[in-house]
Amino acid sequence: MIPIIALWSAAFAALTSVKGLSVLPVEDRTEVVIEVDGPVTIKHFTLESPHRLVVDISTAQPALPQSRFGNIDRGGVRGLRVAQFQPGITRVVVDLAGPVAYRVDQRSGEVRVSFPNPGGAFTPWHSAGRVANGAGPAADPTAAAFVAQTNGRAADRPEGRAAATGAPAAATEAPAASRTQAPGSTRGAAAERPLPRIQPIETRPEPAITVFFKDTNILDVLATFAEFSGRSIVPGTNVSGKVTADIRNQPWDIALAAILQAHGLAAQELESGILRVEKMSELRVLEASEPLVTEHFRIKYALADSAFLQTVKGLLSDSIATVTINPATNTVVVTDRESVVRNRIAPMIEQLDVRTPQVTIAAKIIFVDRTSLEELGVVYDIKDSRGNQINRLIPGGIDTDGDGVISPNEQTNQNVVRLGGPSFAALANAEARVTKPQLQLLTTLALGRYSLINFVEALSSLTVTDVRASPVISTLDNRTARVHVGERTPIRVLDAGTQGGGGGGTGGGGGGGAAAAPMATVRFEDTGVILEVTPHVTGDQVLLRLHAERSNIAVAPSDIGYTFMKQATDTEILLNDGETAVISGMTIIEKSENRSGIPILKDIPVLGALFRTTVESETKKDLLIMVTPHIIRDGEA
Repeated sequence: MIPIIALWSAAFAALTSVKGLSVLPVEDRTEVVIEVDGPVTIKHFTLESPHRLVVDISTAQPALPQSRFGNIDRGGVRGLRVAQFQPGITRVVVDLAGPVAYRVDQRSGEVRVSFPNPGGAFTPWHSAGRVANGAGPAADPTAAAFVAQTNGRAADRPEGRAAATGAPAAATEAPAASRTQAPGSTRGAAAERPLPRIQPIETRPEPAITVFFKDTNILDVLATFAEFSGRSIVPGTNVSGKVTADIRNQPWDIALAAILQAHGLAAQELESGILRVEKMSELRVLEASEPLVTEHFRIKYALADSAFLQTVKGLLSDSIATVTINPATNTVVVTDRESVVRNRIAPMIEQLDVRTPQVTIAAKIIFVDRTSLEELGVVYDIKDSRGNQINRLIPGGIDTDGDGVISPNEQTNQNVVRLGGPSFAALANAEARVTKPQLQLLTTLALGRYSLINFVEALSSLTVTDVRASPVISTLDNRTARVHVGERTPIRVLDAGTQGGGGGGTGGGGGGGAAAAPMATVRFEDTGVILEVTPHVTGDQVLLRLHAERSNIAVAPSDIGYTFMKQATDTEILLNDGETAVISGMTIIEKSENRSGIPILKDIPVLGALFRTTVESETKKDLLIMVTPHIIRDGEA
């Protein structure tokens, strides 16, 4: 036994090493250079769906820092893979962007694969290997970037069932299955599928797959997806069954998850990057057996409040798991099974804790109060210098010394009634005077001992009140901003109290208590112009939910205290970034006309205006609000 082991060790020690790969531009062609450190024999062929070029190198072993180099994407080469296909045979697979007409040249220390360059000029790519004993230079920055991108997970993954079984590459197709690759697609809403689910290593869309299975063993289906994706997929011992499915141009991880879900299976990604496929019931058992771990999630943009807490609580595995928040540091602390925290809670928190856009809203609030007043009245005053006088408007005179002459010191503001003989006095429209008239005409007519005094009064006024406010506010998406231009009015509220009472014992009387003393409290009401706006950013547009209000306070006509007069509107409008919306229609117009005068005479057509006082007023209150939203982009102040 020992000699056989020694023989195999000596054979492997004598193998040539594949120590480097390069993708180079040579004129209008692309060359893939495979560096070897000894003589080799080669065999090459192509595969389709997807397009690949396979080079088998006999008497060689791989000596590269990793087996898979993705994201090369130059010169028609998407990626390179290296694996020990069989003992003494190293297989190099070139993932191509499309079919090519190629040629292979073998030179000293290298194998060159050349084909026309389907694109333009590109930067050479190279991945340094290591010498046979394991010492040598590290990979170049391109390879280092790939290692960082895979986040330290194991990169050495099986390249299909052919590598394990030794079957030709063409035999990796599942029985009764045909596979073709379609152009890449994005995940879309389908990525939000129930857990447990596949967690992709990278956030970019996975390659799309078109595949048809008919009564295919589930193990062969998993092998097909493993070969296509380059991922290690390990089925559980109880995973079995036949699959019939027709997948057309879907991301491979979503397609795999749909097939597994249809058969009561699920895939769980381990920390190493391996996908473990088990029955859902067994995954739950495995999940329940995991130890509890505690993770702290520092929330950057969202608010760790009760709503956030309820969302995370819905993802916990059982009653043992807990979640708490620390408002001081805006941190969420989760204690649960490791797989639940990693695969369920962490991705959800990452989706919730996103930076939301900010919106600046420039508003103009204009309140116009216009009041016009028209008044016209005629007042008649007839006095008898020797008899009756109504001295309400103009002082009269009385001959107190009996000399027949009314001197200046004999004037009086008191009404005079003559008792010794007939006399006549009148005052028409005395109560309906024009308030603060801007025109007064006074005429006097003497008819013997009688005087006719006439007042013609007129007023026309216009009062305009224009209140303007131009606030500019910034708020986060879906957060309400409020502007109040006005005052907080204190309202005194009286509580009259309740009637107290008492009761007596057996055989005794009952007594009542006095009413409690009234208690006064003060509450505040916001009056003036109030604007509340909640923006929601949808692309380059902003959906605004608006509440606009204009209110003031007035003394109530009864003893109830005060009344609030309010103009308000609630609306939702969709605006482009920088577009202005005008909210109007909150206009109140009040018209009133009051006529008072001498009965019968005031109703005479045309001449009736001489015997009446007319007051006409019109009040117009208009509230106009203009809002202009502006989305604050990254980098803007």
